[in-house]
Amino acid sequence: MRLITNTGPRLIVLPRLLVSLLLLAVLGGCAASRTVQYDNVEIARAETEVPIEQMLDVGVLLFDPGVAEDQEEPDGFTFPEVRRAEARYMPYHLKSTLEDSGYWGSVWVLPQRTDAVDLLVWARIDESNGLEAELRVGAWDATGREWLNKAYTVEVPQKAYSNYRDKTQDPYQSLYNDIANDLLQIRQGMSDKELVRIRQVAELRFAADLVPAAFEDHLTESKGRYEVRRLPADDDPMMARMRSVREREYTLVDTMNEYYAGLYYELSKPYEDWRRMSREETINYKELKRSARMRQLLGLAAILGAVAYEGGGGGNSAITNTAILGGMKVFESGLNQSAEANVYRDSLKELGQSFDAEAEPLLIEIEGQTRRLTGTAEERYREWRRILREIYSEETGLASLNDAAGAADTASAN
Repeated sequence: MRLITNTGPRLIVLPRLLVSLLLLAVLGGCAASRTVQYDNVEIARAETEVPIEQMLDVGVLLFDPGVAEDQEEPDGFTFPEVRRAEARYMPYHLKSTLEDSGYWGSVWVLPQRTDAVDLLVWARIDESNGLEAELRVGAWDATGREWLNKAYTVEVPQKAYSNYRDKTQDPYQSLYNDIANDLLQIRQGMSDKELVRIRQVAELRFAADLVPAAFEDHLTESKGRYEVRRLPADDDPMMARMRSVREREYTLVDTMNEYYAGLYYELSKPYEDWRRMSREETINYKELKRSARMRQLLGLAAILGAVAYEGGGGGNSAITNTAILGGMKVFESGLNQSAEANVYRDSLKELGQSFDAEAEPLLIEIEGQTRRLTGTAEERYREWRRILREIYSEETGLASLNDAAGAADTASAN
């Protein structure tokens, strides 16, 4: 009997893990060379003057920064101090975008919800790093009808930060235009009668909030939707006084928007500088991380391949050792690039902290008194509304919502 020995080259079957690592490395290389298609959304502008009866007043609430109130340290690329400044900056630019379209009535930035406007818009910042931005946007009219509940995203090209561009156009302008266009599309799908009804409900909701005893029976509410039960007479003196108080509300909102405008223009330069630098750092960070991941995977693949070769009966230890040492060096270089990427992230943290220092609040004058509006803007607004209710109560002799709440508290205490 002869023993037949195959002396030709042997086929080594690579372990499944090794094949997976090589595949991931190839896919990572493909991702690194992708071509980005940047968005460019144009805003729809009114070509003729829009009739007043088709216009709605809009309130843009201060945004949710998307970070916890007590969060101070960054989470990845999310810097709390930057996000909180953006939550004050972004609403004002959205307000300016809506005004620029020419399709809306008065547009204000509001520190909290109010029934004095026809349409409320709110957003949460889910992502913002100069390269990518994502907002979750909601909008509701005075009848309680939901207009929007949608995520809007944008990826920003480098030319968006050019010194030669139209400076009225924010680097995230396509995102704002997209929101404005969607709101317009919904409004244009409504009849003049529906638009009038929204304004009527807004007026009655404000009146009912001011003095429920006089106006709450004018509306019906079911599951958050409001309908008019009956309208007050055109010459109703209480309604005339209520409209006068509502105008005072608008006066305060106008004053507060002067503050937000000042803050907006103070923030514009440092915020754009931060976004431009953040965009570059974000791209560098992602590229370094991707490169580091590929180096680590290829290094591991080399090490595992050498081990597989030796385990399959490879007799050349020099080849095995060289492959392992080479794989370790490639893997180590990947770790070094990861460390470099972390340096970029630390620089972003410093930028965010310096940006927050630029976001100091401004002083505004309300009712002849100078007020410092910082985190207490919402409290000032609530206090002003309380004063408005007292004014109406004194003028009409009717108990306001505050009086009713106080009486209830007294009764429960006794």
